[in-house]
Amino acid sequence: MKSIGELLQQADPLEREPAQLIGDRGLRRQAVLEAASAAQSPAGARPRSRLAALASLCLILVAVLFVGSRSGPLFVNDLQAAVLFEVRLAEDEPSPGLVEVKISATEKPVYMYLQTVVTNSDIASARVRPGNTPEHYAVHVELNAAGAEKMRRATADHVGGPMAILIDGKVVMTPIVRTPISGSAAITGNFTKGEAERIANGIGLR
Repeated sequence: MKSIGELLQQADPLEREPAQLIGDRGLRRQAVLEAASAAQSPAGARPRSRLAALASLCLILVAVLFVGSRSGPLFVNDLQAAVLFEVRLAEDEPSPGLVEVKISATEKPVYMYLQTVVTNSDIASARVRPGNTPEHYAVHVELNAAGAEKMRRATADHVGGPMAILIDGKVVMTPIVRTPISGSAAITGNFTKGEAERIANGIGLR
């Protein structure tokens, strides 16, 4: 008759497995655990991936809204380009310190002082008015208080001499100063209605 120990030994097949088989079983168990971990990783990563994609989308939307709010006025300025307005004193004859320029319409030379009397910042308003002929238009410019005072001082000592009015760096007219000027001026360059509107609208954008 077999003892209880022998019976228990026979009832436990693992106890009698060779050591090599037990080691193989451990390796197989480890491989199964690693495979299970690898299979669970993508599933666990999916929520994180969704969160990352949602965060990226929010950042893109914020960037688009920010750029749109900042660039809106720029788009308007592109459609309605700014116009540089300048008034300078000039002379009919060359002299040291003067720059020779030509009037756009006639190519007649005039000799201009380098110092600018008034610019866009001195203008209170600009609007289109009928010109000397039905097909031509002029731009009437109202100066602000600072601009009017600068114009008055500059023209008070220049009565009888020409004054150069420049649009975008080009001399469009050189009227003769008859009396000291202040307050307003008319730009008559034989403009079409579209050209006059572009100048009047663009003067106030710089």
